[in-house]
Amino acid sequence: MQIVPRYYVQSTDDCMFLRADGEGGVDYTPLIVNATPFATPDAAVDAVQDHCGGEGVVFRCYEIDRSC
Repeated sequence: MQIVPRYYVQSTDDCMFLRADGEGGVDYTPLIVNATPFATPDAAVDAVQDHCGGEGVVFRCYEIDRSC
């Protein structure tokens, strides 16, 4: 078992979190438990630019990597 960092994106405009929509796109959710984490900080920062118009924050959390 390994602990790995994951990065969540929240819009500062409407306080919504980003999540995958299941069709290759992005959707928004008000709850972080429903958000989809990014694997790298660069991907999260790019998502802030692409999906939040540059108005967002990135939260680093640590999770158990279940792929091992």
